[in-house]
Amino acid sequence: MVGFKYMILSFFFLGITCKHQIGEAETIYSRYSDNIQTRNRQNDWSQADSIHFENIRESDNKGVVKTLWNADSLYFRFQVTDNILRAFQTEKDHPELYLDDMVEILIDAGNDKDSCWTTDDIVYHINILGVKKDDRGTTDCKSDPQWDGNARYAIKLYGVLNDTTDTATGYEVEIAFPWTELGLIPKDGLTIGINFANGDNDGKGRKLFDWAVAWPMRSPYAFGNLVLKKEK
Repeated sequence: MVGFKYMILSFFFLGITCKHQIGEAETIYSRYSDNIQTRNRQNDWSQADSIHFENIRESDNKGVVKTLWNADSLYFRFQVTDNILRAFQTEKDHPELYLDDMVEILIDAGNDKDSCWTTDDIVYHINILGVKKDDRGTTDCKSDPQWDGNARYAIKLYGVLNDTTDTATGYEVEIAFPWTELGLIPKDGLTIGINFANGDNDGKGRKLFDWAVAWPMRSPYAFGNLVLKKEK
């Protein structure tokens, strides 16, 4: 795809048995790693904590998110099961990008847990073509779609894109948020607000579900917690 060099097609099977239950107190721990970088297919995620989420009323997709961190960035790896891979938007910040197969991550860096989408709150939508739609909150609690973030990311597909005759198995998205973008100094015990979502386009209208069951999605008070861990 134009401007995107990290897409690899193959096939896999990802079994997921856990699911998110509405009303749970949500926390994910991000463990320190010296050996991780985005777009490195040899990254070892085996020591990473993970969360599983799905919503069978909205989609037959299932999502797993893992996280690690180091002095440079906060890292995430989405693994999504999806038997039809569909995405059409190639323009950055396109208003309908969220309708594609995509992952979404929302961060409340200050962990304020309030109802205002303010300057420490950011969201990224990344479709499986590797195109992003991002914004940051403002002092008057609005979204600034002109904001352009610097997170690094890579996509790997397990199936054929936009081919309904193909039985795909899903995709992976790895994302790294520089601490400078989040305005934070990483340390053991640091806690930020977090939510993850998955958009599924199977040609049957919008299908979107999230980990924290937040609605509207930009609701920091409903986000879960991400806690940094570093072994002593």
